[in-house]
Amino acid sequence: MSDLVDIAIPTQAQVAAESLGLRVVRNITTGAWVRRIPREEAEIAVECLRDWGIAARIVEDEPRDDPPANDGRRRAA
Repeated sequence: MSDLVDIAIPTQAQVAAESLGLRVVRNITTGAWVRRIPREEAEIAVECLRDWGIAARIVEDEPRDDPPANDGRRRAA
C-alpha cells in the first residue's frame, strides 16, 4: 500500500489545486486540504503549486492511538 498524505493549501489556492486534478476539501476552521493522496502525487502537486507562487505543504498522517479495549470493567463516575 502506498504512503498516503495530506496537503495543506491556502483557501485561495483551491482553484489552482483543482486545475491539477486534485479534490480540495474546505472547512471554515481548518482551511483547505487535499486529503489522503499518494506521497509521490503530493510531492509533484506541491512543486507545481509552489511554481505558481502558492505556499503548500505535505502533512504526514500521524498514527492515532487505538482506543483502549473494553474489557467489561466499569469506570467510576
